[in-house]
Amino acid sequence: MKNLQNITLLFFLIITTALSSPSLIAQRIEIDSAQRITMPGSDELFPAWSSDNRQIAFQSNQNGNNNLFIYDLKQDTIRQITSGKADKQHPVFIPNSNYIAFDSQVNDKVYIFKIDPATGQQDVVFKRKLFCKEPSFSPSGRMIVFTGYDKTSESWQIFSYDFIYDNLNQLTHYKQKKVFNPLFSPNGKIILFKTEERLTPFSQSLEEINWYGKSLISIDTISAQSYCWSPDSYRIVCTLKKDSTHRVISIRKDGSAAFLLSDNEYQKATPALSPDGKKLALAVKLGNDFDIIIVNLDD
Repeated sequence: MKNLQNITLLFFLIITTALSSPSLIAQRIEIDSAQRITMPGSDELFPAWSSDNRQIAFQSNQNGNNNLFIYDLKQDTIRQITSGKADKQHPVFIPNSNYIAFDSQVNDKVYIFKIDPATGQQDVVFKRKLFCKEPSFSPSGRMIVFTGYDKTSESWQIFSYDFIYDNLNQLTHYKQKKVFNPLFSPNGKIILFKTEERLTPFSQSLEEINWYGKSLISIDTISAQSYCWSPDSYRIVCTLKKDSTHRVISIRKDGSAAFLLSDNEYQKATPALSPDGKKLALAVKLGNDFDIIIVNLDD
């Protein structure tokens, strides 16, 4: 009788958890009916949400180079905020500021800059002689993590910089792995990034470290191409390819409990969940170009 009670309680907990989980976990993505951000003859990638859920910054490749744009969800308008032939990529809103950070090449070297969209004023994010790209910020904006070039090992590694203490730290020291796209979790406790074996390029994993570089979790069960955090820092949304189909899945931060959100022929990349968890922005290849779609998750 006691075993039966335990089974009943476990079943109740499972059902309760499923019903109380965010809509993302149980909602399939309908691409054909989603709202689209598109500009003819260009690829739109790397959407990034403002903290108030009202704007999306993204990069768009036009005439062979990337510049940055902002989409206003309420006004349904697109505004270009950078220009020129130098690529500007990986935009992200800097918390508690008016700036958007991005990386750009200068004389064939890449650095992280910031721009005030209202005035167009630009500056470097921090003054260190370090090639760097793919910025991500802690929730307070006090710390940035990024991919930086380690001259000693002649390889790209994960770095952090503390703006208060002017403190630069190298968080990874891989010799046989490449690293990509570090992302602070919304609670600021975990840094998620992708690794790829140098000797076997198709062997990929997602790695999680804390803000001072201690390894937490390695997820090698999926070959994620791009990824983002859920607002509660508990789940991760990933894009991947399996055979001839392109998928979007949701997994827990430990790599378990995978849920299929989309599985079709459309190539998908660079997912981004809004801070309130109600919308998902996703780059989807429709025809010859990538467009950004916005999926409502609270319907």
